Amino acid sequence: MGRFLASVQILKETLSIIFLGLPLVKAAPLVLLSALPGVVLYLMHWHLALGRAGRIFAAAIWGFTLLDELWGLFLFQELDSPTRAQIRMLHWSYFLGLGIILLALGELAWSWQRNRSRARRNVYHQALLTARQRR
Repeated sequence: MGRFLASVQILKETLSIIFLGLPLVKAAPLVLLSALPGVVLYLMHWHLALGRAGRIFAAAIWGFTLLDELWGLFLFQELDSPTRAQIRMLHWSYFLGLGIILLALGELAWSWQRNRSRARRNVYHQALLTARQRR
């Protein structure tokens, strides 16, 4: 599930770069420097999509992605005169991104809780087996 969400996030980010990022850079080229953390996150999402990241690292990436999504929204609000199409695309991008991020963080939390309860159950069953063997 996490790899799928990272892949969907990559697709969303690619479209956002094309339709929202490029017009923003045309209007204010210095904004490109503030987009560098987003580019790093874009590459990290590829790392997540390939399944090469641990859960803690993935949670950190998704947390930073949430901050980057909010930062991108703030930067786009600074654009002098966005077109109606750009505003519509911004809303779709923002809410889709927010949904993907929250699903990914929720999946990580659910998986962590599931693994934790399995570990407790295994410890409990091992303790029962040890107690039975002592009798």
